[in-house]
Amino acid sequence: MKAVVIVLLVASVSIQCATASKQNLRKKRAWVVDSLSMEEELSGPFPYKLGDLNIEKTVLEEYFIHGQGIDKDPKGIISVKSNGSVYALGKVDYEEYKRLTIRLTNESTNVAVDIVIHDVNDHAPVFNKEVYEITIDESTPQGERLVTVLATDIDQFGSANSLFTLRIVSVSPQTSNTEFFIEQTGADVTGTISFKGCLDYEETQKYTILVEAKDHGEKLQLSSTSTVILNIIDKNNHLPEFTGATASFKAQASGEPVCRLQVTDADSRGSAAWRARYSLRGDKAQHFKIQTDPDTNDGVMTVTEPLNDEEKSNLSLTVIVENEEPFFYCRVTGRPKHGLWDVNHSRGRSSSTSASLLITNVNKDDSEPSVFVEIVKHAERLAAGPMLEAHRLGMCLSEKNTEITAVDPNLYGPAVHVELMGDVEGGWRLHYNYGTSVRLIKESAVRAGDHELTLKISDGRGQVSLQSLSVRVCDCDVSADCHVLRGPAVLHLSATAVAAVIFSLLLLLGMLLLVFRIKCRAKKSDADGRSRTGLISISGPNYAVF
Repeated sequence: MKAVVIVLLVASVSIQCATASKQNLRKKRAWVVDSLSMEEELSGPFPYKLGDLNIEKTVLEEYFIHGQGIDKDPKGIISVKSNGSVYALGKVDYEEYKRLTIRLTNESTNVAVDIVIHDVNDHAPVFNKEVYEITIDESTPQGERLVTVLATDIDQFGSANSLFTLRIVSVSPQTSNTEFFIEQTGADVTGTISFKGCLDYEETQKYTILVEAKDHGEKLQLSSTSTVILNIIDKNNHLPEFTGATASFKAQASGEPVCRLQVTDADSRGSAAWRARYSLRGDKAQHFKIQTDPDTNDGVMTVTEPLNDEEKSNLSLTVIVENEEPFFYCRVTGRPKHGLWDVNHSRGRSSSTSASLLITNVNKDDSEPSVFVEIVKHAERLAAGPMLEAHRLGMCLSEKNTEITAVDPNLYGPAVHVELMGDVEGGWRLHYNYGTSVRLIKESAVRAGDHELTLKISDGRGQVSLQSLSVRVCDCDVSADCHVLRGPAVLHLSATAVAAVIFSLLLLLGMLLLVFRIKCRAKKSDADGRSRTGLISISGPNYAVF
């Protein structure tokens, strides 16, 4: 019986001890430890206190403290004092560690403490390329996507530190008819560059665009740049123009040269936009063929079928020249604040320039003939387009500008665009008016004489024509030629001429007054002689009147 009582007592004590132990264990596991935090790239000074653990000092001594920042990477960054205070001993990079976890363990308990790392704006957005380089055609229409740039920011995803804006910082060179813009796409990490207006190879062959990516950091904003290089390929936006002809034939034997036609083209020499192709039209065109000289771009006409004497005496042909590459044109007509610009643009169209070739055999003995080349009035015709109202005008040396007018019977809108062709820099330029008129400006370097200008005129429908304008510049003080060309409505005299006219009138008036006074004196003398008796005495060689 005694043994049974002892066994019951031991069991009772064991149960009570076990119950107490479980209660203590539950109490330890129920401890709540607050999370701590620190900024990345913390500048100190170190050690820097992050906070206190919510654990009694006596209990803390029972735990083994280890984990990230203590005995795991990044080692030596975190320190936990015996009083429960936690210190940072160095910097932590958010991009490498988003949080650090330290553990307090003993035989029966494992407590975790998280130290959350807060991101700071320590990274600028970076482009995937320092330089983007592409090549585009001059005829590329506005709004077409040219190049896409990509940038990334490794700061905290979705935060202001990692969000950025793309923009164009600068464009070199600046041109009047082209404006570049960038549209941000692809979850705001890519940007597509396009342009408004027209590209012009003759104005610039390359654009250098500086693009910036700048983040939205609240305290500090970081940025980086990338360079975009756009190389422009010349396309055919200038038609060949006839400049002259030379003859060296009798037009008898097949294969003999007839004449050589010269043209000029403002597109890149040697390119398909520059190379000319010729053709002939007319009743006697079958007697000839015309080929292009690849070195000079001249049209060389030779005989394929001999001509008889009657045919050689008076021969008229039409020569047509076009480029190997289709023609295109682009013109800005308006610049609205929003959206693309108003542009007349066309490419891939067939167009040509024509000239009348008159071959006249002046001599009856089949000697060298005379060849005349005359550019027809509508040398370049894409369709029925605008033309000059007058093809000849005169200007005085003292005048700085004059007005020229274009007319177009098919013009839907009143506006025209006029462009001077060829090398006129330093001599002539245009100042635009509204409607169909334009001011032709004469620079001071222009001297007296006859000047031939070529004008390219286009209307609101995109119709284009080349027009020849003859300008006679003369000294209006000594010549009336300019006034004859200009007409009485626009007669302007210089200050010197006006002064000369006034002086002449005053001189004439003075002479008339003098004659009048002489006549008056003569009449008075006759009256006095009749009113009294007078004798005439002659003494020696002298005469005296009494």
